[in-house]
Amino acid sequence: KKILKQKFVLLASRIEEDLEVSVEFINGDNSYWTPTPLNEIEDLQIKGVIDIGDDQSEFEKLVSLVHEIGHAIFYQNSDMKNHKRILLFEESLAWYLGYNYALKVGIEIDLKQYADCVERALKLYVKELK
Repeated sequence: KKILKQKFVLLASRIEEDLEVSVEFINGDNSYWTPTPLNEIEDLQIKGVIDIGDDQSEFEKLVSLVHEIGHAIFYQNSDMKNHKRILLFEESLAWYLGYNYALKVGIEIDLKQYADCVERALKLYVKELK
């Protein structure tokens, strides 16, 4: 539990520096990426906020952060953000990009556990689309 918390703190501070985002806790068990509107970036000096639900386990918080980092990377580095949203594509890509980023900065997450989370989430997305 302590190691998971340390990984979370290291990853949060790294992404805040690398992508100029703010990582914050919110009440509940949901987590979100919210980009800063382009006309407000200069005033706020951040490019978005990653909100992490505080009612999650330490592992869930870490996984949520990794996934939301994937959204932030996609948003900041893709021209596709300006086109029609393709939910399943964006969600799948966020899972991949976030995990890849975590590994790149030295934060390892058990791939089996992570893949289980991805599979559950993608099944929920598919269910929502039906």
